[in-house]
Amino acid sequence: MKKYISLFLSAAFLIVTTIGCFDITEEVTVKKDGSGQYISTIDASKLSEQMQMLAAMDTTGEMMSKLKFGLDSSFATTWDTYKTIKGISQVKVDTSKEYVYKVTFDFENITALNAAINKDKTAGQDNVYTWEKGKLSRKDIPLNLNDLKTDDESQKEMMKSMLKEMKYTVIMHLPNNVKKVSNKISKISDDKKTVTFESNLFDVTEGTVKLSNEVIY
Repeated sequence: MKKYISLFLSAAFLIVTTIGCFDITEEVTVKKDGSGQYISTIDASKLSEQMQMLAAMDTTGEMMSKLKFGLDSSFATTWDTYKTIKGISQVKVDTSKEYVYKVTFDFENITALNAAINKDKTAGQDNVYTWEKGKLSRKDIPLNLNDLKTDDESQKEMMKSMLKEMKYTVIMHLPNNVKKVSNKISKISDDKKTVTFESNLFDVTEGTVKLSNEVIY
């Protein structure tokens, strides 16, 4: 996910001088046997509104189309490689809604899920999720501003402002009633089978909010 956040921020700074934002939603559904479905959505529609305003200043008339093509191609090509991962099936990449990028796939087990999430890393290097019967855990993987390649302090300050406007949501659907969660800012649904975590990306990058959560069900 760091790769995608960096991609959007880098693109935004090429054409946006005011605060823009996008929202990230990570949704995982786990069945009783540890298989399930994963959905990742990056919604940059708020950012696109500002980009469209600045597009009127583009004398070439090509800036927006090139950026849109680049973003669509990057996500579609990257996510299409999920089809090659053992234990991953039913991969669907959806870029039909402008500036909204969504991928859905089924996973045979948690090992396959982690392989897909970390497909650009060495196998087994970083297991985001762990599962055993009655417990689903998510590891904290913070994003550091130093990962967003820029030495310009004014850009870093602008990034911080943007990150405060960006929402990161993690949704976990469990097969049975949730008994306990370790992350205190997460919420349990009325039917006791869904846990939702929501924060802004600035707090995540600063480490004041952790993405980790252990859900007992």
